[in-house]
Amino acid sequence: MKKLFISVLLATVIILTVPGCSKNIDYLEYISEKRSDIYLYSDDEVDIKIYCSQKEQPYCADGIKGEMCDLCEVFVKLNKNPSELSISLCGHEGEMNYQAVDNLFYLSFSEKAFETDSLDITLNIDGESKTYKALTATYDGVLSCDDAVKCVIEHDGELVSSLTSNGLFNGEIYVRLIYDEGCYYYVGIITKDKTVYAYLVDGERGKIISTKK
Repeated sequence: MKKLFISVLLATVIILTVPGCSKNIDYLEYISEKRSDIYLYSDDEVDIKIYCSQKEQPYCADGIKGEMCDLCEVFVKLNKNPSELSISLCGHEGEMNYQAVDNLFYLSFSEKAFETDSLDITLNIDGESKTYKALTATYDGVLSCDDAVKCVIEHDGELVSSLTSNGLFNGEIYVRLIYDEGCYYYVGIITKDKTVYAYLVDGERGKIISTKK
């Protein structure tokens, strides 16, 4: 009986001393960027992308999570660049800024993720208005941002454990929905020395497609 008690005690000590097992940590609390939806429209004249995200402010890949804010970003590319371009979207209006490096127009505003399959966006191009319907890139069977992060944590538990001590995770996590003829996720683990461990995750199966440091 005494030997059985000692064996049980030793097993308990071993379990409690394994890194990451002494306390359950919710790693989702360390997400500092979460792009949860994308809306798309495209024809021969215009390409529209709308990103719905939450991002820390100020936005800085320093391994420390900041206060999160809702953000909607709109990207418009035209076959012929106009002198003026403004948009109207879900009660938000504004003139878009031209970004010469990417040859597109950009506008952002604070807004929670839209819980709808489509968005009507009106473009005013040099005084002429036209409305387009952008459709969500997500579909049945696509994992959530949280699930994509969980897949990475399970895949690279050794790294996550090495960044965990005293019940805290010493880093921050980025997760971004990507659409390229299907849904994928970019997941980045950023340490406090600004090292980035990047993962590309299949948006349906949760399989890690590639990794990069």
